[in-house]
Amino acid sequence: LLLGAGGFIVAILGASANLSAGAVGMALGVLGYFLGARRLGAASVVLGVGAVFFMAAASTGLIPGVAPLGHGYD
Repeated sequence: LLLGAGGFIVAILGASANLSAGAVGMALGVLGYFLGARRLGAASVVLGVGAVFFMAAASTGLIPGVAPLGHGYD
């Protein structure tokens, strides 16, 4: 859950467009689901998938107010 939430925060702040945090969150959620933590695992997978899509959209400039990385001119 923390990796997915951290991915949202980092994407909103425009600090990084790294998709690995969401992917690791999804993988750990699947692992947790199969190990018996059904609700927490499912929530982690949902948040991880949302984080991956949100970070991908932010990195391409589809989110209003969030500038894509490397596209700003100083």
